[in-house]
Amino acid sequence: MTSLVRRSRLIHLLIGKVIHGVLIAVVLVWTFFPLYWVIVTSFRPEWEVLMYPSLPYPLHPTLMNYVKLMVEDKFYIYILNSLVVSLGATIISLLIGSLAAYALVRIGVPRFVDSLFLTWVLVVRMLPPIVLAIPLFMVLRTLGLIDTRFGLMIAYQVYTLPYVVWILLGFFREIPREIEEAALIDGASRVRVWTSIILPLALPGLIATMILSVILTWNEFLYALVFINSPEKYTVTVRVATYIYEFKIEWGRLAASGLTSALPVLLLSLYVQKYMIRGLAFGRVLR
Repeated sequence: MTSLVRRSRLIHLLIGKVIHGVLIAVVLVWTFFPLYWVIVTSFRPEWEVLMYPSLPYPLHPTLMNYVKLMVEDKFYIYILNSLVVSLGATIISLLIGSLAAYALVRIGVPRFVDSLFLTWVLVVRMLPPIVLAIPLFMVLRTLGLIDTRFGLMIAYQVYTLPYVVWILLGFFREIPREIEEAALIDGASRVRVWTSIILPLALPGLIATMILSVILTWNEFLYALVFINSPEKYTVTVRVATYIYEFKIEWGRLAASGLTSALPVLLLSLYVQKYMIRGLAFGRVLR
């Protein structure tokens, strides 16, 4: 009787593992199949893309889409534009957002002011971007920043700054106040405490926030389309959209440009992956 019960449990356990494995496989296929199809399409010639029925692999693999992308279209210029704008917007938001988050955590701000500020930040972040497009356009036009990369960096603060403030609040709250008090007693100024203690301790959180902010601005399309007029200053999202015409879509270049534009952020994320993991676990470690 005991052996039958054990055998029954083993069978149920095996069935459970099989079902679990099948579900994981289905989710993986569902998730990665679009990426696989984009990769396959980027290596197809144009006539093969339109062939029906489509095969799950290219019949005549070619690098022509990538050659045209880099040689004819000079796609690397738009990648460089996106890098400059994304990194610039992220640096600005980190400088301002880290100071704002630290002030809310450490300086004696009344509780209702703290809550009111955070609520306002959240409301601004929840607004559809198109709502702020016209006011931002008027401000940037007055300052002479339309069709400039710096103007686009300023416009991106609508996306990144509330995001940075909310994330860094959690990291700064986990830093023990006693460390700062000890440094102040020893004669360190508030600026010295900020640069020598707070920033090094919060570095994993800052790096994690930086990566998320870069990804957020890298994928932005609306403001890059509205505030940039010169084709040579386009970001990758706007340039990729130009391969979609009214009566035609250049599927090969569209797929190749999509993969190429994703590589810089992917490589950056892989390079600082350990810092992201440390940043996400930072609060638990300090506790």
